[in-house]
Amino acid sequence: MSKQQEFAEWEFLIGYPLEQAEELLKEENVAFEVIWTKAPKRASSVQEDAYVIAVRSGSPLTLVCAAPDWIVD
Repeated sequence: MSKQQEFAEWEFLIGYPLEQAEELLKEENVAFEVIWTKAPKRASSVQEDAYVIAVRSGSPLTLVCAAPDWIVD
């Protein structure tokens, strides 16, 4: 399977709340890791209401997550 096909299988996770994405991947026994990102000048983006903003295929699957507040002053 090509990398493009692997990515296509998981791209539907983009926009999911992190909690739901984690539950789904655990049910499917998919190894994954979470990487956090944040808007410039923000102290932290690790929040309970975080969303998946990107998915990188590989082993483990990588979820790039951020808080929904990306207002930049």
